[in-house]
Amino acid sequence: MDSRDPSEDRDPSEDDDASICPPTVDLDAAPEDDDFQYDSPELDNDRYALCQEISRGGMGVIYVASDRQLPREVAIKILNKRFADAPQVVRRFANEARVMAFLSHPGVPPIYECGRCVDGRPYHVMKLILGTTLADTLHRGHPTSAELLSIFSDICQTMAFVHSRGLIHLDLKPSNIMVGAFGEVHVTDWGLARFEDQSIDTFARWFDRQALRRSGSQVLGTLPYMSPEQARGDRLDSRADVFGLGAILCEILLGHAPYRGSSTQKMYARVVRGSMSDTLIGLEQSDTDRALVRLAKRCLARDPNDRPEHAGEVAAEVFRYQEAALQRAENDLNRFCDMSFDLFCIADFEGYFHWVNANFPRLLGYPRNQLLNQPFIDFVHPEDRERTADQMQLLIQGQPVVRFRNRYRTSTGQFLPLEWNAKAVREENRIFAVARDVSPGTR
Repeated sequence: MDSRDPSEDRDPSEDDDASICPPTVDLDAAPEDDDFQYDSPELDNDRYALCQEISRGGMGVIYVASDRQLPREVAIKILNKRFADAPQVVRRFANEARVMAFLSHPGVPPIYECGRCVDGRPYHVMKLILGTTLADTLHRGHPTSAELLSIFSDICQTMAFVHSRGLIHLDLKPSNIMVGAFGEVHVTDWGLARFEDQSIDTFARWFDRQALRRSGSQVLGTLPYMSPEQARGDRLDSRADVFGLGAILCEILLGHAPYRGSSTQKMYARVVRGSMSDTLIGLEQSDTDRALVRLAKRCLARDPNDRPEHAGEVAAEVFRYQEAALQRAENDLNRFCDMSFDLFCIADFEGYFHWVNANFPRLLGYPRNQLLNQPFIDFVHPEDRERTADQMQLLIQGQPVVRFRNRYRTSTGQFLPLEWNAKAVREENRIFAVARDVSPGTR
């Protein structure tokens, strides 16, 4: 449990230091409708035809566009016109495209090209991702825990690559994660990304140095997901993103961000102190696996030195958890199936066993590897193979098999009569079957 003084988590909004909140800008906050009401951008070339707006944030608006040279649709992000005369934002917008191009990874949407509108505003052309944000998935969908953990694992893998390249994102949150229609996961909105201090001299020749550094007293990002050191304007490294990963995991587990408050000033006062007692209590009281709770709390630690050093460590811990969970499920299945005298198996449509319980090698006398690596029709009596193939076709067509009998050869050359019940899951190319020995004198 957290050993901090509970007084540290009192609402600091009533304290004198509550007024220290600096001007905080969330570039991804949705702007007022008037910002885009009369915005009809015209690109500097006629390759792309803007079709419709699909999303908007504080820094830009994204359109679906048709590519006239290639048979595809793309996404085009155009700088919000209210920032057209803001040099720092223009540089940051241009750097976003460079960062995405620099990060050649399946979890980062690829950039196709950049340009300027007729009125001078920059734009960049990106891959169009058809899907939804993780925020919408969490609060409007009905995802399973396994699906959410798989998405989180993909986010961690992407950020592990990002950190290996010396970059930090600095605005990780569910609304900046896109989940494609086929399950692909992309980390988006790289407008705040910059190099860690030790990496900037190596790669900065490709980037605008001024856009890679914090400007004045501004604290850029999204407060409910922000690390204390980012809110204070301290020097940042990959551990600030690790906090963001912990914030995403927190929302997956609890349904809300680590910080909540009735005003920006109150929330900021909590963020700079790392005060989230309600969240930590909620994690402890949740019915989530303890390993995930411990990981979330480590990532959300107030002191960066108490967090994993980078996203690669978080990804490795998530992988170990998933592997352990699969192993536990397999062990539980084996224990359950081995309590029966029946033969349980999972096979594919190509005619191979994928898994058999211990009763198969015990009854037939073959080692498990031989049963899994050889077509199962090879073990069937030659006179029964055609009928067995007919039953396989019924399964592939979606029909169940009930009380079908054939004979299986044992390692001693004898044939045992088995009675089968089976059902196929066509979308998974899997057959689930149970059989029993029906030799005279057996149960």
